[in-house]
Amino acid sequence: MMKPFSYVTTVNTRIRMSTPDDAPFVTAIENDADLKQLLGEPSGKSEESYRKFLSASKDLRFLIVEPLAGGFPIGLCGLLTGLSSDDCEVRVILTKDYWGRGLGTEVATALKKLAADIFPSKVLTAKTHPDNAPSLAIISRLGLVLDGTVSSDSRDNGWLNFRAPLATRTI
Repeated sequence: MMKPFSYVTTVNTRIRMSTPDDAPFVTAIENDADLKQLLGEPSGKSEESYRKFLSASKDLRFLIVEPLAGGFPIGLCGLLTGLSSDDCEVRVILTKDYWGRGLGTEVATALKKLAADIFPSKVLTAKTHPDNAPSLAIISRLGLVLDGTVSSDSRDNGWLNFRAPLATRTI
C-alpha cells in the first residue's frame, strides 16, 4: 500500500498529483516528437485517453511539475513501480523552455527523497537513451550506477539501466 501523497515542493518547483484537467498538458508532452526524441517515441494517445487514465490513476507515474512562481505545468515526472517489483524508476520530462536551469536535477532529487519515504524497500532505478547527456548527468548526480543495457523489443532497446549502488541498494 502506498503512503498518501499530495505534493512536494523544491526550491523552485511544486510536484503534485495529476488530475483529469491535466490531460491536455500530458497529451502535449507525451506526443511531442522533438521532446521525446531521446525519451522514447510519442505515445499517439488522445487527450480523452489521458483524461480517462488520469481519472482512474492513483499511482505516481504522471506527476505534474509547476514553478513555484506560477501554477502552470512545466513538466511531468514520476515514480514507476509495480506491486511485485523491487525497483522504483524515477523519470523527469521538462518542457524545452525549462531545460538547462538545474530543474531536472532538483525534481529528480525530490523524487529520490519521495521514493525513500513512500517505497522504502524498493531500489531506485533510472534508464535513459545513451545519447541523452542531460539525463545521464542527472542520473550521476542522483548517485546511481550503470547496471547494464536494456534488451527488449520495445522503444527502450539499447538504453542504459542505472541502479542505486549495492551499499545503498534501498532508497
